[in-house]
Amino acid sequence: MKTINEIKKLSLILIICLNSIFLLAQENINKNETRESRKIAFFTNKMQLTVEESQNFWPIVNEMDAELKALKKEQKEKLTPIKEKENVSDEDLEKLMDMKMEMSKKQLDIKIKYHGKFKDVLPIKKVAKYYEATKEFKKLQAKRKENYKR
Repeated sequence: MKTINEIKKLSLILIICLNSIFLLAQENINKNETRESRKIAFFTNKMQLTVEESQNFWPIVNEMDAELKALKKEQKEKLTPIKEKENVSDEDLEKLMDMKMEMSKKQLDIKIKYHGKFKDVLPIKKVAKYYEATKEFKKLQAKRKENYKR
């Protein structure tokens, strides 16, 4: 009888823990969706995109962002072990700097590739507005982050 009560208590605790984890995960998903919605609204407004332009443009942006994110992850995986060494040798430092340069080149190659795709679906003036809006959006994000820390 005592074992059944213990199992019931453990089951209840497990259910509560899983529910809490689920709620936290859901909150993070909602924050990401809100952030993404703000981004889309900001750019769509700044670039004055039509519905058709938006439908063609955003899948390309999402594709580019995914490639850049994957590159950033790869860079972190490659560079972190070298950075974490206490005494970095000249050889390791050179390797680190060469990897950073290579990653910057790959990032630029990705941006050039997608620049061509942007020009295929948008007038060049709107492509230019995208780059201007990107700078402005990054500044706004930095301000939000700074205000959030306070």
